[in-house]
Amino acid sequence: MNKIKLSAIVLGFAAAGAFAQAPAAAPAAAPAEQAAAPADSVKAAEEAKKAEEAKAAEEAKKAEEAKAAEEAKKAEEAKAAEEAKKAEEAKAAEEAKKAEEAKAAEEAKAEDSKPAENTNPGEVANAAGNAFSMLKASMSEGTSAANMEVKFSGEVEFDAYTGDLINEDDVNHNYWTTFDFNIDVKFNEKWSAHVGVEADGPVEAPGIGYNGAFVQYKPADFFAVKFGDLTFTEGAFKAYYGYDDPTYNAAGMVEHDIRGLQIELAGLELGIGFGRNANDVSCDVLGACANGKVYNAHLAYEFDYAGQHLRPFFDYKSYQTEEHNELHAGIDAGINIGGFGFRAVYGFHADFLGDDEDVVPNTDLTSVAHTILAEPTFDVAMFQIKTSFFFAFIGENDANEIEGQNISTFNRLAGNDFEIPEYMFIYAEPALKVGGFMKFGIPVEFHTNTLDTDVDDTKTIDVGGRLYLTPVEHLDITLLGMVDIPVGDNDNDVGLRFGAETVFSF
Repeated sequence: MNKIKLSAIVLGFAAAGAFAQAPAAAPAAAPAEQAAAPADSVKAAEEAKKAEEAKAAEEAKKAEEAKAAEEAKKAEEAKAAEEAKKAEEAKAAEEAKKAEEAKAAEEAKAEDSKPAENTNPGEVANAAGNAFSMLKASMSEGTSAANMEVKFSGEVEFDAYTGDLINEDDVNHNYWTTFDFNIDVKFNEKWSAHVGVEADGPVEAPGIGYNGAFVQYKPADFFAVKFGDLTFTEGAFKAYYGYDDPTYNAAGMVEHDIRGLQIELAGLELGIGFGRNANDVSCDVLGACANGKVYNAHLAYEFDYAGQHLRPFFDYKSYQTEEHNELHAGIDAGINIGGFGFRAVYGFHADFLGDDEDVVPNTDLTSVAHTILAEPTFDVAMFQIKTSFFFAFIGENDANEIEGQNISTFNRLAGNDFEIPEYMFIYAEPALKVGGFMKFGIPVEFHTNTLDTDVDDTKTIDVGGRLYLTPVEHLDITLLGMVDIPVGDNDNDVGLRFGAETVFSF
């Protein structure tokens, strides 16, 4: 009995100890489970973020591909539209060509003639037939006010110069003023017209007057016909600034104005008509002058290829007084290679051709002169040089024996023809260009200042400076100062003069 109770007591203590240890083990496992739970949440969030980014990238890629596809579609549509437009234009051009050919064939059939083939415009004879066919075909072409074009252009020059500031007691001055205003009218692709007004003279305010008008028909680059007021000039001085106006001076021929007809055909120029302006003065040997008798014919051929030009010319002028006619002929040639250029002019001048002492008994009035002009130039980078050499071989005649008057080619009784300014001059001007808008030149010149080769008391050497300014396109300002040094038998004192020239065009 006691053994049983003791066993029961032992068992009771054992059960109580086990019961006491069980609650203490459970709290030890809870922190591990709590630590594992946050780690799983972070991993899941990271995976969710990656999935979201992958999805966004996929959508962006699809959007980019869709945009590229849309642009490719638009480009394809634009290309198709362009090709359709070109096809339509080609079709229209082909139809217009066929219509033009049909029209030309019909006109040729009506005229019972075969139309000329399109030939090399450098061949004058073949080009003539081609030009005539085009002239016939275009006579029925119309125009309209909507298709007409009117353009205005012009040039203005106003200059001022001092006299000799050393030898003159007072400061004297003189002017030169020029105003050209031109109106060009384009009726259609072949027909056009021109009219101009001009004021020009050594005064401050020259009178403005009519400067000619003409109508032009030009169906091709190598063929043109003009009729109206025309002007011809040959062999002008281009390098030397002092004689660069062909209205007054030229090595070949000063301006001859006519009212008549001019034909340009593959480089050939032919003009004929009645003289006008200063080209329409006819004087007898005693100085009696009249207008309305002069007629003038002009012929020249222009060859211009790859920087080379060649222009022979011939001009005949009749005053319709006994044995009084005038002839100019010569050649103007030049070449340009890089920055180097060379131009040369030969001129033949003759007056009273065919006179055999018919006008004045025992007096031969025929006068002849030969002129030579050379103009080498060099222009590279900032450096430029212009040069001129001119000489006139003037023949002798008996004109000076008639009441002390000179009626040679260079000094008419009318007193208005001095195309050759002196029998010789030499000019050179090196210049330096600065900044694209300014140039400074140093002209050095030798002048005989006379047509009489026996005179030695008029020669000078002129040295000075010229400042060229171009502050804006189409506007040129020149400032100059020159020292005139007498040479030879010239016993004048050294002179000093200044000037300013302003030119603008529009």
